[in-house]
Amino acid sequence: MKKIILFGIFIFIMYSFIPFQVLVAGYDKNFVEITTAVFKDEKYTMVNMKRKDDRVRAKYFAAKDNNGKSVYERYKSWAAGKNIILVSSGTYMNDSYQPVGLTIDNGVVVNSTLSDQFDGLVIVYATGGVVVSNLKMANLSINCEGTNRVFDIRKSFEKTQFVECAKAAEATVFQTHLLVYKNELKIYPSPGCKLPPCDRERRFLAVCKNEDGELVHIIIHSPDHSTLYDGTKKVFEFLKIVKDMQEVVFMINLDTGFQDVFQLYDDKGNIMSAIAGQKDPSVAINLLTYYYQ
Repeated sequence: MKKIILFGIFIFIMYSFIPFQVLVAGYDKNFVEITTAVFKDEKYTMVNMKRKDDRVRAKYFAAKDNNGKSVYERYKSWAAGKNIILVSSGTYMNDSYQPVGLTIDNGVVVNSTLSDQFDGLVIVYATGGVVVSNLKMANLSINCEGTNRVFDIRKSFEKTQFVECAKAAEATVFQTHLLVYKNELKIYPSPGCKLPPCDRERRFLAVCKNEDGELVHIIIHSPDHSTLYDGTKKVFEFLKIVKDMQEVVFMINLDTGFQDVFQLYDDKGNIMSAIAGQKDPSVAINLLTYYYQ
């Protein structure tokens, strides 16, 4: 009897020193659901992630660090011991493989030039939240040292102030096409744009409020080729009509061109084939990842 008690104490002590994350693999399927649906003869595969209680979080790697560590190396080092839901290529880059537009990576300025090509400015907070602002509305909001501040960063002085706030908040910031904003389509047709790179499979990130008013982050993958406008319009209709979303807060494009990277994991931590990019994450120039904590 004493041997059994001593063995039990030994097991308890041994596991007390093992981090909780190691014992719990994957994620809770009450927060993450992978589904497929057909709408207007097109098949969509979705990763539906509830942001309730901040259990599902986002992290963005915009560029290599100052020591030359690649985006993938940074991601692998950070991801150790974490419950990864997915990892995806992010937004656009130039011919020198640098992010296009204003880019700040975890508080470090990577590109200070504001691009007039993209109306959407994405902020990924260190806490894992994601917000998007429409720059045309001049109401970019950021939590700066406990105070919510609003900027029109098209003005040089206000942009400088915003950058200082983002650095202090260790936020990650990047520009992209704003496809849908506050339940309104923000993209227009491009006549004559029918061949690649205009016409390709599409992958979007939509942040919505469901019929219960809960905030949901959804990755929608459409394997059928379409223009950015056509793909956006159909997915927007799908979210409203089929998914019964109360509001599409915003929707942005994820790169399926030069750096078509996507890896999806099940709740046991195994790679799934439901959505898969054409390229290995190791070649990514920037990476968006979602994880469960």
